[in-house]
Amino acid sequence: MTSTSEASRNNQFRTYDRETSVVFLKTKERFGGLSNMAGGFPLRVNGVRIRTSEALYQACRFPHLPDVQRTIIDERSPMTAKMRSKPFREDSRPDWDAVRVKIMRWSLRVKLAQNWNEFGRLLLSTGDRPIVEQSRKDDFWGAKVIDDGTLVGMNVLGRLLMELREQLKGDEAESLHEIEPLSIPEFLLFRQPIEVICAAGGSRRPVGLDARHERPVAPPPPRDLPQPSLFDQPMIDKGQMDIKTDRAAEAENTIGPKPYSGYRDSAHDWLGAAPEHWKVVRSKYLFREVDERTDTGTETLLSMRQAHGLIPHNKVSTKPVTPEDLKGYKRVQAGQMVLNRMQASNGMFAVAREDGLVSPDYAVFRLLQPIEPDYFVNLFKTNIYRAKFRQESKGLGTGMSGFLRLYSDRFGTIPMPQPPEDEQRRIVEFIHSYDLRVRRLIRNKRRLIGLLNEQKQAIINGAVTRGLNPDAAMKPTGIAWMPEIPEKWVITPLRHLSTCLDGKRVPLEASAREKMLGNIPYWGANQIIDHLNDFLLDEDLILLGEDGAPFFDRNKPVAFFSQGKVWPNNHIHVLRPKPGNRPEFIVHALNCVDYTNYVGGATRDKLTQSFMKAIPIPIPPENEQIAILEHVTRECTPLDETAERAAREIGFIQEYRERLVADVVTGKLDVRHIEIAALANEPIADEDDTLEDLEGDDPEVMVRADADE
Repeated sequence: MTSTSEASRNNQFRTYDRETSVVFLKTKERFGGLSNMAGGFPLRVNGVRIRTSEALYQACRFPHLPDVQRTIIDERSPMTAKMRSKPFREDSRPDWDAVRVKIMRWSLRVKLAQNWNEFGRLLLSTGDRPIVEQSRKDDFWGAKVIDDGTLVGMNVLGRLLMELREQLKGDEAESLHEIEPLSIPEFLLFRQPIEVICAAGGSRRPVGLDARHERPVAPPPPRDLPQPSLFDQPMIDKGQMDIKTDRAAEAENTIGPKPYSGYRDSAHDWLGAAPEHWKVVRSKYLFREVDERTDTGTETLLSMRQAHGLIPHNKVSTKPVTPEDLKGYKRVQAGQMVLNRMQASNGMFAVAREDGLVSPDYAVFRLLQPIEPDYFVNLFKTNIYRAKFRQESKGLGTGMSGFLRLYSDRFGTIPMPQPPEDEQRRIVEFIHSYDLRVRRLIRNKRRLIGLLNEQKQAIINGAVTRGLNPDAAMKPTGIAWMPEIPEKWVITPLRHLSTCLDGKRVPLEASAREKMLGNIPYWGANQIIDHLNDFLLDEDLILLGEDGAPFFDRNKPVAFFSQGKVWPNNHIHVLRPKPGNRPEFIVHALNCVDYTNYVGGATRDKLTQSFMKAIPIPIPPENEQIAILEHVTRECTPLDETAERAAREIGFIQEYRERLVADVVTGKLDVRHIEIAALANEPIADEDDTLEDLEGDDPEVMVRADADE
């Protein structure tokens, strides 16, 4: 008998016709740039230049082995980089099989963000045809040729590229300019957490192509459902109801949620099995759209947020909205369901808790049966339904190309699991109770990180401004943020400790930058390369924020010390330390400064060069500087390690919460027997409680007429 995992794998196989597909094998072919092995699409992660997406993907196998990561990244050939990883494959991150598809998807998004025009144009040139990586032996990432010339395989890479192409065509294109790090543990490069990656700028759509006007070379085959089960495998697979998985067997020995005693086929491969007493019905039998408009605009305007649902708009925005502005908006009554058509693939559904108004581009549904609407809101936020909504969304035609919406007629055809009403309420109660605990736990861990950082800064402040000898004689300074310093220390303006290189750097042509770049760290606002103001320096330097993130932390400039080659942009002050003092000590001192009297500006906070040069720095003898630096390292390293561990734990918690909720609302786990106890002292919702908040309906983007009209 075929095992559950083998059956699930077989269900993911696809058959492709070469004549109607975009097939790539060699990198020098027309579509060879789609391959991870293709050169000409350099990446930059945490300031490190990586030549290909293959090298980036392979390096992510070994977050705990920075030397292996370096070996992979240093290779010029992507194939050699892949080969370098092979001797260490058995020491890959322990959850590699579970996260490798997520990492590949992320790597492709980075490739697009940092090669927007070239790679985006190549993706869009494939039209609506299936994208297939031909492989001689790998039918997981690609597909193999069979006797009749067709290609058969899971083709995961090709399907990820098709997914990215559809995002690039649609209203999600703007979000592809900024790539968040994955919420997985140990997502590190050279032991540093991977940061947000931003595009270098450019057009919102790759130059030279309008995705909606692209004519396919051949008629596209029927649309294929995005592979939700590939990235979110169901616990119980179709046709295998009699086989207990290891996970199910383990669950029987726990007091937590367990699988139901019996399942039946839902008749939908992407949905999988459903508990045998649940119904599976199309949503048009549960919800019906209503369209009532306001003539006065005097009702409460409601705004949709991912974590908090529909809330009064004046709680999330200070921008005034007049009744005249709201005429023609849709009325919604308490208990009705609201859908943000353009954000359906992000799970943007909510239940109205009060009467009010919503954007005319939203869909408002009344309930046709006695059901618990919050159960369906949780269901619609799962990955499997977000993928389905994405598949069923359509563009608006030539007049507004680039926008995809989930229209009510297509929403109505989508099948939904329907537990009994009392069970729906039980599931909602379980999720609500669980969410409160998760949010409290995450909030406490974030507070712990904040306290650790405060303790770390207190250690640095005390050592840098008062020294290590508590019995040392002190003298007043007249400076508020360091009222006194040891008697043997001196106060020296920054201009006497360093030379400012602003205006003295030599710009490089693009070709010269590319040749000299190598693995040089890049320091710039949001890691975005400003091609007009990039300069290459090859020495030890102090970098101090002038304006802009990430060099301003709550309106405070942040200082760094960079050793070796560095590539800063024009939003950073570049200082060459003068001999006689430890530059690391100066950096610590700069991060202790109260910048209230140094930072200002009419429209944006800025640290000007003249004010920067006047910053007073406490300077002890050099041997004392060395002792202070050793003390800071010794005391702060355990704090840094604890904070990093807490941040990783937050990622674990969020990932587990997402999967647990998905398993509960789709019937993979039964919570009817779980005792739900009320939490005492329920935490007040604040920004730390938000698990993953997406902006909903800023009034600037709320349209004045329904797209259906």
